Amino acid sequence: TRAFGEDVVPASYDDLDAADLIVLVGSNSAWCHPIVYQRIRARCEAGGRLVVIDPRRTETADEADLHLPIRPGSDVALFNGLLAWCRAAGAVDQAYLDAHVATPDGFWDGIDNGNDLWSVARTCDVAPADLRRFYELFTATPRTVTMFSQGINQSLAGTDQVNAIVNVHLATGRIAKPGAAPFSITGQPNA
Repeated sequence: TRAFGEDVVPASYDDLDAADLIVLVGSNSAWCHPIVYQRIRARCEAGGRLVVIDPRRTETADEADLHLPIRPGSDVALFNGLLAWCRAAGAVDQAYLDAHVATPDGFWDGIDNGNDLWSVARTCDVAPADLRRFYELFTATPRTVTMFSQGINQSLAGTDQVNAIVNVHLATGRIAKPGAAPFSITGQPNA
C-alpha cells in the first residue's frame, strides 16, 4: 500500500519463466511452495540464476547459486545498500522514475548515507565478497524477480522490508515487464 496505493502484487507466475535472476527472500520455497519451487528450478536449469537471502541454511539455500545468510532483521539495510549500489553503478532507470514514481524529497540522500558495501556487509553480517557478488549480479540482470514470503511479511519491520524491496525494483525499472517484478508469495502452499 505504501508503494502502490493499494494491496497489490505486480507480478504473475509467468514472470518466473522469463526471469534471468530469481531472488528468494525469507522463503524456504522448496518446502513451503513446492509447486512454485519446481518452476523456479526449471528456470534455473534453463539458465536462470537463484539467490537465496535467508538467515537459515535450508534446502532452498543449498540449491541456490548464492546464499546470503544475513543477520535476522537486516533486510532493509541489504536492500537499501543494493539501491545505493545500483545508483552508483548507473542502473537507476531515471526515465521510469520520472514517468511513474513520486520520489520523496531527500530520498536519495537517505539511501546514499551509510549504505556502502562495507557498512551493509557489517550490518548484515555477511562476507563483503558475497554481498558484492549479489549486488553485481542484480545490477547486471534486468530481468529479475524478487520473491518474498513470511520471513519478510510477518517480521516486526515487514512493511519497511517490503518497501525496500519494492523501491529497488521501482528505481531500476524492474517492474511491469516480463521477468521483472517484486513478488510477494503467500506463506503456505495451500493458501
